[in-house]
Amino acid sequence: MSTYQRMPTATDEYAIYPDPVAVAPETVTPAEERPRPIRRSQRIEFYKPFHYVLLIYLFFYCSRIAELVHSLHAGLVLQPILLAGMIMTGSTKRIFRSQIGKYMTAFVMWIAICVPLSSWRGGSFQVFILTVQALALVFFMAAFIRTLDDCYRVMFVMALAGAAIGVLSLSIGGGLHIGGTIDPRLGLGAANDTLADANIMALYLVVGLPFLWFSSIVKKGLLRFAFLLMIVPVLAAVSRTASRMGLVALAIAVLFFFFFASAGQRVIILLGGVLALSLAVSLLPQRIMDRFTTFWHPNSAAGAEAAESASARMNLLRRSIELSFEHPFFGVGPGEFMDAEAKEAAGQGRRGVWHHTHNSFTELSSETGFLGLILFAVPFFLSYRGLSRYRSHYPRRRTRQAALCLQTAVLVSAIGAFFLSIAYSGIVYAIIGFSAAFQLAAAREYQLTTAQTSAASPVS
Repeated sequence: MSTYQRMPTATDEYAIYPDPVAVAPETVTPAEERPRPIRRSQRIEFYKPFHYVLLIYLFFYCSRIAELVHSLHAGLVLQPILLAGMIMTGSTKRIFRSQIGKYMTAFVMWIAICVPLSSWRGGSFQVFILTVQALALVFFMAAFIRTLDDCYRVMFVMALAGAAIGVLSLSIGGGLHIGGTIDPRLGLGAANDTLADANIMALYLVVGLPFLWFSSIVKKGLLRFAFLLMIVPVLAAVSRTASRMGLVALAIAVLFFFFFASAGQRVIILLGGVLALSLAVSLLPQRIMDRFTTFWHPNSAAGAEAAESASARMNLLRRSIELSFEHPFFGVGPGEFMDAEAKEAAGQGRRGVWHHTHNSFTELSSETGFLGLILFAVPFFLSYRGLSRYRSHYPRRRTRQAALCLQTAVLVSAIGAFFLSIAYSGIVYAIIGFSAAFQLAAAREYQLTTAQTSAASPVS
């Protein structure tokens, strides 16, 4: 059994911090024989200013507000500061303490290898640059999230980012103009913005819900009420997106959280779920309800559109799998599925599909080969699996709750990756990077606390 599997299962939040009076020996020990207290390195505290810069960067990265205000170049301003901070604090190699970081780095390096072999090098190189920027976020999180308190602050910021998307989408969001008509599905931003796609916006919103819940249960007074209140516009925005992927991700997230939640939390989830479902049925437009309830057999115009969309996605899935086996080693090139599929279709005398795969895993297998798929899927698995020990066995209750909420977000991100083409950048990198940083911080603090307890206890 590993060290972390032997963690005590105390329910008291302060169980791992011994009472110095209770553990002190009865006899006075000479000063030179007393165990020296374990102190944190002075260098560690130097990273704190960059930690708060990272919080600002994360808010913009997860809320995508910078895309709405084009003059707000948050990434261009904050990324150089964070890069300088990694060098100044000696944190450039910290990510390699995690298996997740090693696999993610290998994944980006493999993409670099696939670029010269791509069917269109220029397009693949642009995808490579996006992936390098996403990997930089993973490095930043490992460098500047070092304690569990740092992790809690990140969760509060990601909760605020999700709430900001919900509020902004309901107030200034709308459907895209498609062929002279307006799509009734809710989106946020112009056509080229990330959250203009209703499905992607639904994913961002559902990912933010576990962090909103965590914030509401650890805060007190007005802050607790405020975070609970923020859940309402997020759920309303998810329903307005009419995203079946968002509905599936939300349902699985609720079931997963419900299974591990406390008895009191289960009661709240049941009551809240019944209320939310009742409001959705009574308030949502019929066109959106038809889309939610239709997968293959339409019973209305909206249902016909939804069924056609499902059929098209199945065709994309089949074509991406075919291309994966036709190009198993290096793929057709990062980001080049549409062009490669269209060229092959033209050679066979048929029309190309001209869409992304709508599945990040087959997107990678067809564009970077099966090795690219493995190097992306393994960090996802490690991000999820590695949190189980902290969710179940960590002595501190708040840490167990945080691990559960983060693990729920990882699960939601994996579901989103299965239904969307988001393999090269976006919210999944923030979640994977946060899981790696959380596991490093929890392991370090557990070891530090264990060492302090051993040093303070009398020798038997």
